[in-house]
Amino acid sequence: MLPLKRLHHLDEATLSHVRTRSEVPVWLPDPVPQGWGLSGLATVGDERSRVRATVTSFRGPAPLGGDGEWLIVAEEPGIGLGASYAASGEPELPTRDGAVPAAKLHAEGRPTSLWPVRTTVTDRSSYVGEAAGVWLWLISFPADAGYAVLEDLTLSDARTAALELAAEHPSERIRPNPV
Repeated sequence: MLPLKRLHHLDEATLSHVRTRSEVPVWLPDPVPQGWGLSGLATVGDERSRVRATVTSFRGPAPLGGDGEWLIVAEEPGIGLGASYAASGEPELPTRDGAVPAAKLHAEGRPTSLWPVRTTVTDRSSYVGEAAGVWLWLISFPADAGYAVLEDLTLSDARTAALELAAEHPSERIRPNPV
């Protein structure tokens, strides 16, 4: 099992370090919705290997009031990070069984379908799909913050996009033992 490393400094140098070591996208909303900001960044991998999963956290106003948080996970198959944050208990991508996707967003300019993760807990909403050859998870706290995927959400890969981000209050959700 590869370690999860929470990056405590949310600055351009840290993001640059992750950009150069990551084999999977580092997904960022583009543009970042008004009132939202980067609140966390973590990777899965060790110092000798490449980064095989990333998670970015963003905080902002939830659509139905209060604060919301998104965790955006990119991971190679079999890592299980997204399933862990979704609290789904499923280490593999849920089967779609011909179901129509619940939402669509754009990832690197391509339409990307997302399906709801049905075996999750009630304090969050979780969606999963595939983008750039790896799994893409969007986990939202509280559950109504997930309504953002019904909007015209666009994600860009920080490895290739020149994006500037203002760091907000650190996320407590990105920690060594995800929920």
